[in-house]
Amino acid sequence: MRKYRNYHKSFGRCIALFATAFAIGFWGQEDGFLMVPLTQDAFVKAYAEEDMLGYQNPERIVIATPNKENYSTTASKISILGACDYRYPLVMNGETIETTEYGFFTTYVTLSLGENVFTFQNGEHECRLTVTRKESSGSSSGQTSASKYKEVSNKMGELIYPYTMPYSAPGTVKIDYLPLTQNTTFRIVGEWGSYYKLPDGTYVSKSAVKVYPYAMPKNRINSVKLSYDKETHTVESLFSMKMDALYDVQIDADTVKFVLYDTTAGGKVSVPDNPLVKSVSVSNDGKGKAIYTYTLYDADKLCGFDVMTKNGKMTFTLKYAPVLKKKGTLDGAVVLLDAGHGGTDNGTVGAMGNAGPTEKIINLDLTLRTRKALEAMGAKVIMVRNTDTYFTLNERVALIRESRPDLSVSIHGNAMGITSDYAKSSGFLTYYSYNNVQDAAGIINASVSEQMGYAERTIRKANLSLTRLTACPAVLLESAFLTNPADYEYLLKSSNREKLANAIAEAVKAYIESVAVYEETAPVKYTVKRGDTLSSIAKKYGVTVDEIAKANGIKNVNVIRTGSVFIIPVK
Repeated sequence: MRKYRNYHKSFGRCIALFATAFAIGFWGQEDGFLMVPLTQDAFVKAYAEEDMLGYQNPERIVIATPNKENYSTTASKISILGACDYRYPLVMNGETIETTEYGFFTTYVTLSLGENVFTFQNGEHECRLTVTRKESSGSSSGQTSASKYKEVSNKMGELIYPYTMPYSAPGTVKIDYLPLTQNTTFRIVGEWGSYYKLPDGTYVSKSAVKVYPYAMPKNRINSVKLSYDKETHTVESLFSMKMDALYDVQIDADTVKFVLYDTTAGGKVSVPDNPLVKSVSVSNDGKGKAIYTYTLYDADKLCGFDVMTKNGKMTFTLKYAPVLKKKGTLDGAVVLLDAGHGGTDNGTVGAMGNAGPTEKIINLDLTLRTRKALEAMGAKVIMVRNTDTYFTLNERVALIRESRPDLSVSIHGNAMGITSDYAKSSGFLTYYSYNNVQDAAGIINASVSEQMGYAERTIRKANLSLTRLTACPAVLLESAFLTNPADYEYLLKSSNREKLANAIAEAVKAYIESVAVYEETAPVKYTVKRGDTLSSIAKKYGVTVDEIAKANGIKNVNVIRTGSVFIIPVK
């Protein structure tokens, strides 16, 4: 942060610009630049607004947090965040408070029991904040006794929310398992406090379950139909059965197992022409589970999976890698961008509080700039919002799952709680939930950090609505901490947002190129004929035996079967 005296340097520059403007007679509005009769103070304000996303010098003291003149807490320390008229120094209880160039500030104060009065002075303006520290009640969490587990029989449950997180134990927040989709139906085998236990040993909140007071009927899969969608590059398996069974997805080497509980598998599976799934085998494990094993041509090209239910059908989808038209562009890639918050949801407020640009405004501007950069690279960009509109988290997740992009990027601004020292938390962060398919989070985090000159931070695993989906790689980027005055001022400057948007777009490009296949070098398929050998097939297409073996997961290159279909990685 810069101290208030830096103002004199910028003020001198303003006077020089003012003199020039006055000499050549700038009045009215021309080429999008607002020209007004320039008093000294008016020009100072105009200079402050330059390149600052709608910021105006408040010419008074603004306390953003705490957001009440009379605030109560049991904490011993809190941060005060705000803004002031940057032309004058800021004083609190007789001591000068450091501010940024445009008057943003924070101070971490120690509270005594009872009333704590903080008087701020800035030019001719004075502001008083009273913070009352109360004694902690020392009460317990409210649990009178530990909940006990008990078995349940003759009950079944159905999940009522679009996504429900299962846990390894009641109340845990660690991401242990994949989310379960709406309408998933299961036997309730036990309950523990406000949680039900499922047949796979996990727990879900009772509030997410519609309960039926009878045993789950026998469930048999009548048919499975596979199809390949060339537009979204997904292999879709449509399961027809009585109940949308509890499921699990297990990825191991070159196979993906789709496991359905309390269900009997039936019927053969025909695999259509596609670049991802080589074959599907069907089995029952003897313990009530149906297992569908998908063998892949190349496991490195699996870039997402999802399970959805609709009209009594369960759909299991596997997503292939992005297919680009040619190297050097993102032509063919589909990227979804989500500008966090919007409409009635301001998100985090910065040093200006609700009087200045809030998180929703900064997120949208940064996201629109990112879209422009990605489209210039040739990508198709799907926007959750491109105006100041409100969408629920469920609506955002639904759009991602339905559109099946190659990557989902949610852009936000960060914040700390009022009991933290705001000045000590700053910078860019990358969040994710799952990296079990492709390391999008790691690649994007490293690329943005390198381009922006940031100290690279470890990617953060978190249970976030916009990252815990599995339909495609999904990341949430925290551009900076709006509760840090220097970060907030940094984000308000258009040149910084432009640079960050370009860095995000380049990072997206780096990830997509790391997994993409190209139409100009797309693999072809070859059906093995009697008398063929891998070496004769390799010679025919000008590739090596090892390249064919790797692309098809062949362990013994000396044994191939007539009728087998191989992917040939044509150069």
